Order: sequence, then structure tokens, then C-alpha cells
Amino acid sequence: MQSKEKPADEIVFLPSEIIQVYLDDRELRSETAKKLFELGAKLKAKRLVVGDFILSDRVGLEKKLAADFENSIIDGRLFVQAQELVRNFSCPILVVVGREFERINPRALKGAFISLAIDFKIPLFFFDSEEELAEFIFQTAEREQLKEKKELKLRLEKRIFDLPMHQQFIVESLPLVGPVHAKKLLEYFGSVERVFNASEEELKEVDGIGEIKAKEIRRVVSARYEKPDEEECD
Repeated sequence: MQSKEKPADEIVFLPSEIIQVYLDDRELRSETAKKLFELGAKLKAKRLVVGDFILSDRVGLEKKLAADFENSIIDGRLFVQAQELVRNFSCPILVVVGREFERINPRALKGAFISLAIDFKIPLFFFDSEEELAEFIFQTAEREQLKEKKELKLRLEKRIFDLPMHQQFIVESLPLVGPVHAKKLLEYFGSVERVFNASEEELKEVDGIGEIKAKEIRRVVSARYEKPDEEECD
């Protein structure tokens, strides 16, 4: 089944001495937008289909606060967004504001960092405040736009994922499993259900899985769920 495409969204940068930044309209009241305005950027707000800030025909930036970054790893949204960034921009960037991670263990967090760098080739930047992020956006946009004063156009497209893509993202949620191994598991077992029900010995038969990955997959899939202790507020 072929995946469907939503209508393309055209972004146009006109020749100008003023830095232009397209931003998703939901970011318009953010501290990042306020600081960009103070720095002298011309803000163009619209509902973007991919990314939160677009700085040129090749640079698109996805912004996340620390809590949202954690949530997007847990629900798999991070890797869907990463795929969209790669499809639409030759130089995608992902940024995180804040460094307080509380819901996800350090190993899973590092796994997400590695996946973004190796599987998607997306640089990840951390900022302590939205004001720092705005300065980074402004400087990057300045470098992109003022080196060549010409009209730039790009067309953003957002894919509606088909069933195989959904299946792959589900299997990628398993520990130590990236896009390559997820595809191999699905090709070998034929369905998400059979992957999750496979024994350790069966998992080891898949190329690239091995004993360590097989043990960890079975541990996570078969372990009884225990509700985390909730901290009381002072």
C-alpha cells in the first residue's frame, strides 16, 4: 500500500536585509519568539506541517522542552518527527530547552540521542533557556540568508504513515532496537505480535540481534508492570 501525502505547504524567503524566520503559529507567544523579535527578526507565523522554525530552504528546526522530549521518546513521536525533518530538509536540527529529565531512564535517553545522530543524522542541541535558543536561531538564520540574497522556496510535505511504518515504529520501541533491526525482526517473524511473542532463542536467529539484545527484549516484554512510586509535593 502506498503512503499518502498531505498537500504541500510552500515557504518563500524573499531577498532581504532583515532576517526572516518562519515559525509555527503555536510558537508565536513563546519566549523564543519574543526574543527573536527583540533581536530584529521578521517573524512569519503559520501552521507548519513540519518543524517549529524554518530558517532557510535547507534548515528546519524542531524545538522541544525537556518534558516534551521525554514524552516524545515514550510515545514514539520523536522518531516520526525526525523522519519528517530528514525528508524535508537537507540540514535538519533538533533542539531541547532544559536538561531536567525525570520520566525516562538514562540508558533509554542516550539511546534516543544515538538514534538521532546515527539513524537520522540530525544534530541535537541543548539550551538552558528559550532566550539562548533564540540567539542560536537568529545567528543560524543570518548565516543562511545573508550570504546569498536571493529568493528561496521550499515545499513541505507531511506523510500519513501506512501500516508497515506504524509496525516498524512499534518494534523500534523495544530496547536496543533501531530502524534496521526493527525491519529485520518484522521480515523474519511477519508481524508485530509474533515479534513480541518470540522466545529468546527465536530472537537470536535474527541477523544482528544476538544474545544481549534477545535477553533485554524478553526481559522488557515479559516483565510484570509495576507502577512507579509517585513523589509527594511539598
